[in-house]
Amino acid sequence: MLADQLHPELAEARAAIEATEGRARQAGAFPNPEAILGAQQLPLRSNTANEREYVAGVAQPVPLGRRLARAREVELLEREVRARGLEVRHHEIRQRVHSAFATALFQEQAWQLQDDLRRIAEQTVTTTRVRRETGDAVGEDLARAELERARVEADWQRAGSLRRQAMLALAAALGDATLPVHSLAGSLETAFEIPTLEGLAARLAEPPEVALAEADVRAQQARLALAQAERIPDVKVEVLYHRLEASGADTLDVGLSLPLPLFQRNQGRLREAQAELAAAEARVRLTQSEAAARRQTAQLQLDVALAQSRLYRTEILPRVDTVLRAAEARYAAGDISLTELLPVRRERAAVQLSYLESLRDVLQAWAAARRAFGPVLSR
Repeated sequence: MLADQLHPELAEARAAIEATEGRARQAGAFPNPEAILGAQQLPLRSNTANEREYVAGVAQPVPLGRRLARAREVELLEREVRARGLEVRHHEIRQRVHSAFATALFQEQAWQLQDDLRRIAEQTVTTTRVRRETGDAVGEDLARAELERARVEADWQRAGSLRRQAMLALAAALGDATLPVHSLAGSLETAFEIPTLEGLAARLAEPPEVALAEADVRAQQARLALAQAERIPDVKVEVLYHRLEASGADTLDVGLSLPLPLFQRNQGRLREAQAELAAAEARVRLTQSEAAARRQTAQLQLDVALAQSRLYRTEILPRVDTVLRAAEARYAAGDISLTELLPVRRERAAVQLSYLESLRDVLQAWAAARRAFGPVLSR
């Protein structure tokens, strides 16, 4: 899909995933050693005995409690959360694009319908003018034909404006409002190729929103484990070279420092992680409930849209076409006037427009159903 390459939301989500990969690499890195240089017992007076001592060495913090591994695990699970979020955005954008495409395709075919009506109205004016000159029509018939032409012209211009607006909306849904979209390939009649959801139920994966919420729970569990590991303070190991100027002796000092967790025991972080985990688990339950509601709603909307479009196609359109053909034949034979023919034409145009709207509703309902039911798994 073109939106995969153009849409800024997807580019932002991919960049966020890459950022978590960098944080995961950083979180697992061992802390840098510290260089130590110092001098002790420096004399303040020149006559003081030389008891200076020089110290040089390194100190290495050593994380305990698998803190580095748990910190890296947190970032890796955060990457999974971001990846699941990318899937959610991808499905949302795909639905918006499909819906915008269905609307643009409807406006395209509605404009073409109005264009056909405009040509018919122009032909009617020409025919009526000839019949008036031969005495088969009166001036009132010509005035009505010209009035109908003006009305159809106004509808055609309005349909053209709505068509251009739909093209702009489609470009915006693709992620680039400046993208020129002049025409579309396809037909609303393809709505009848859409299968019912019952036949796909066994091949549908869980909705991406549910997968995102479950990934967030795993990430919060890892954060809780990290908060527990951070209660154990880091040990610092020191190895120092010690020069005693008074005796000219070289010594080696080895030290070990361990902070005492008397005031800071990471209880706040631990409590925060526990609360965030509880919230994430609640979000999973809410997301699952909302997903089930969306499935049911999408199923009902698609069923109704398909039923209505089939009703227009098999029952209403054939009958209104029959009525129009009979009226056109009677008008050509002089049995009815233009005044009686024009309402039949308007009714046929209104029914055709309603039929196109029903096909648009099918395509939009199918796009919503695909998002509600999740991706289709391959067999």
